[in-house]
Amino acid sequence: EWEKKSLSPSSRACRESTKSKSAASRRGSKGSRIEMVAPRGRRSPSGPDRRPQAGGGERSAGGAAASEQKAAARVSVNQPAPPPKFNAGADRISALPEHLLLEILERLDLREAVRAGALSRRWRRLPKHLSRVDLDVAHFQGATPLEAMDAFTGAARSLLAVVPLAESSALKSLILGFYMPSPPHLSTIGRLVQDVVSLGQTECLEFCISLPSPSNTVPQRAEIGRQFMSFCQAYPVAFSWLTSLALERLAFGHSDITELISSCGRLRRLTLRTCRLVDLPFVLKIDTPCSGIQELKFLCVGCTRIDLISVPKLRQVVCHSWISEKLPLHFGYVPELRSVLLDSRAMAW
Repeated sequence: EWEKKSLSPSSRACRESTKSKSAASRRGSKGSRIEMVAPRGRRSPSGPDRRPQAGGGERSAGGAAASEQKAAARVSVNQPAPPPKFNAGADRISALPEHLLLEILERLDLREAVRAGALSRRWRRLPKHLSRVDLDVAHFQGATPLEAMDAFTGAARSLLAVVPLAESSALKSLILGFYMPSPPHLSTIGRLVQDVVSLGQTECLEFCISLPSPSNTVPQRAEIGRQFMSFCQAYPVAFSWLTSLALERLAFGHSDITELISSCGRLRRLTLRTCRLVDLPFVLKIDTPCSGIQELKFLCVGCTRIDLISVPKLRQVVCHSWISEKLPLHFGYVPELRSVLLDSRAMAW
């Protein structure tokens, strides 16, 4: 009582606030006390006379396992699967499916695709499964044209060696550019091409045939032309699948071109570049009423006239740099013709 009277009002207020805070803290500590209470009907194993019930531990373990499985299931549903882990030195490209690897190789130059075969055993066999092969003898180095053809036929043999049909993807497009004449090389090319087209799934087959040297005489060019016609007759299956043919610096007889077009049932494009006829009169006659050829190109062809007697499927004709003073083209039965391109240098007087 004496303290209440002796203390000033401000001091009494401070002491009362301090007491109220200490009381509140005591109440809070009581409320936050945690007590471990055993569930009803279950005995505590700590007592000396308490014995565990039979099967109780198994039921508790089974319940814990089930709860863990449910928790794991909830986590797997709510969280996405972690990304696959790769080692720092792992080859991720080789781990791709084979059809994707082939898509990659077909977007490369053929030489780069072949070099990729040296990466591993799996890559080594992939170039044989390409759906498109484009081989040109000009891409092969050699001291002589024969050495270049040796390298060319070796590459063709490696790429076109037929694998079992169940293990191979069909070769859809085959483009070959090579030199004449070389009988051993021609026989190798003919056999390889016939093996490929015999599978019946080739959609595009193109030959680009030329002479290695432009300095051949007319008799030499005529002899090479006869060798080419013999090559065509020796491998009729290969030429029956031919869709495009380009010939350069060869000499032919009057009826050779007609026979060639007639023997190539699928031929759609024929290009004659700096070719010529052997005998007079220099009139090139094309009479192929049953052919499906659609495009003819005559580029610097050595003849005075070109008679298109009957070419019912022909749609385009290109004539460039003829030797006569008049236009050499004469049209017969060409009902599907839609485009005629003429190009010649003007004569100077």
